[in-house]
Amino acid sequence: MRSVLHFIVVCGAGILLATAAEAAGFDCSKASSADEKIVCGDDRLSHLDELFNERYAAAKKASPDDDLVHKARNFLADRRDCGDHKSCILSAYLAVLWEISPDKSDFMGEISARSLTGSRLPEASAIPEKVGQCAATTVLEVHPRLDAGNAPAADADFDSGTGIDYANDGYQVSYNREEALISSKPGDPVTMCLVEIDRDCGPDDSGRLFLVTNDRTRASWILPDAQHKCGG
Repeated sequence: MRSVLHFIVVCGAGILLATAAEAAGFDCSKASSADEKIVCGDDRLSHLDELFNERYAAAKKASPDDDLVHKARNFLADRRDCGDHKSCILSAYLAVLWEISPDKSDFMGEISARSLTGSRLPEASAIPEKVGQCAATTVLEVHPRLDAGNAPAADADFDSGTGIDYANDGYQVSYNREEALISSKPGDPVTMCLVEIDRDCGPDDSGRLFLVTNDRTRASWILPDAQHKCGG
């Protein structure tokens, strides 16, 4: 890996936060924090870091705005908070790439829930509460984003978006037609992993981003748990 995007500003209290005003890479031989060392020592994370740098630079050139800077700042804070927890760091990269990439899935490659769980299947079934953690549950229902009332959903109804409910009370939604979700069936076993808790949302708000793999179809996707940021 050639560089890791690094933003620093020193607050009055001496706390280091990311500014993203000026991007500056650093030599991995000089990596100092736990998260930086993990990224530099892992080929997959190094690749995702390079991809993040490329996507961030392209997005900044195309449409520089405060929201992009804010997303980068939150990502770096999330990654730093992971310490040396590799699944957490991987989650941080997946979340930020999902947020800044025009195509929400083209960076996934061979990534699935197994990328976070390794060879061990999760024993828990409840919705994960910590970034990098996963749970085993099943599909309850796949439906159009907009309520069709009592009428059976038609295929065209999914053109306005797709929603999916899980047996553990989990939920994901997209404004797009999501073929991987539409191909899922009630009862399909899935592995659900939490990849982001939005720093801008309150503790009781929505604002979670989940990576889910359907263990029957082998398809994987990343989607939020609400139509609007923080559930608003």
